[in-house]
Amino acid sequence: MAVIDYNIVSVAIPRLLRAFPGSTLAGLSWTITGYTVVFAAVLLPAGGMADRLGPKRIFLTGLAVFTAGSAACALAPGPLGLVLARLLQAAGGGAVVALAISVGLSEFPGRAGHAFGLLGAVSGIAGASGPALGSALMALGGWRWIFLINLPLGALALACGAAGIPPGARTGRGLPDLAGVALLAGGVAALVLGLVQGPEWGWTDPAVLGAAAGGTALTWAGVRRSARHPRPAADFALLRAASTAAGNAAMALMSVTQFAVALCVALFLTERWGYSALTAALALTPGPLTSAAVSWCAGPLVRRAGARSVAVAGGLVGAAGWCWPLAAGAAGAGRAYPAVVLPALVVGTAGMAATAVAVETIAMEAVPPARYGSGSALIMLARSAGAAAGIGGLAAVLHEPSARGFDAAWAGLAAGMLAAALAGAAGTRGARGPESGRGRRRAVSAEGGARH
Repeated sequence: MAVIDYNIVSVAIPRLLRAFPGSTLAGLSWTITGYTVVFAAVLLPAGGMADRLGPKRIFLTGLAVFTAGSAACALAPGPLGLVLARLLQAAGGGAVVALAISVGLSEFPGRAGHAFGLLGAVSGIAGASGPALGSALMALGGWRWIFLINLPLGALALACGAAGIPPGARTGRGLPDLAGVALLAGGVAALVLGLVQGPEWGWTDPAVLGAAAGGTALTWAGVRRSARHPRPAADFALLRAASTAAGNAAMALMSVTQFAVALCVALFLTERWGYSALTAALALTPGPLTSAAVSWCAGPLVRRAGARSVAVAGGLVGAAGWCWPLAAGAAGAGRAYPAVVLPALVVGTAGMAATAVAVETIAMEAVPPARYGSGSALIMLARSAGAAAGIGGLAAVLHEPSARGFDAAWAGLAAGMLAAALAGAAGTRGARGPESGRGRRRAVSAEGGARH
């Protein structure tokens, strides 16, 4: 639900403009921008709270907040109410996504690759079904149904989670440092706001520069405070492990490509080849479906071959996929979708999916179970930062959708995959995840040295 709702509102904007007379596109766009900013801002605090209070408690709380936010969205009387309800929904959704890896590892002890593969498959299916599901619900019952559908699903998920999710390890009791939480949340929110709004406001706009400067200062203060506090808002000491630092760097770099792909391909099909919006959306569907299938298979592959090998191979395959439109001369290919775009989508997303499972395994290799909350949140924050940077960078490259601009975009997507492969390879020589012997030994060592 949280993954689908990350972007499902984008297909509802035209309907919302008609439903709320006098509303503007700029105003309603904050249902997306606000969600993105708050979603990213709560990731680290949610992880830190999970370390102190237990991942199950924070995960279920986030799920309850997300469901309540969905109800508020469905009942919103106007644009302002909808934007505010989306912020509440984002706070819950961010907590749920921040702890997805933590809960997955707790559910599948000793089978980290399987957990990462399952999460990737679910994300791929959600990405493929989100726009279509949103359109279908609006056609059947109106825009409010894209939020009402979350109520029974949320209730079911809460019941299943309460009964089936193990409590998980934790580092102590009591809330983490709330001042540190506020600093980190505010800093990340400002940084993401600048990245998201940079293409629209202009990268040299005082508001964008102010958001970047203020966000950097707040985040740095939050990191410094967390390093000294006995109950840190987030455990950045995890990044001292080479595998954790490299895995998160690789995730950020890969997310630059991963989240720019759909926009790049959609713009290419509509602006260069003249596809309608609906046809372009259907043409994109093989990508997330391929991602789901490959993610499911990548978990066992990581366990057998090692995360480093899969990260490198996946990065090379992904880079080859996004280089294909360049080699095929896509700009002048005359709408040859089966020969140009389809191979790039299938091969490129297959490489991205395999790389994602591998670098997540690398990032969590040295994280002890009691720190799974912070470890999971760091990965998701790296993903969100990479996504914002990728979409912002693509918007800058394609400010005029020319053939040269798209050539640069394809090359940039390929470069992002190569950089992710190199970063992942730098962090470990053969990680198989937290279930491997070396991963367990490092986790025990880190646990022994962790603050309590």
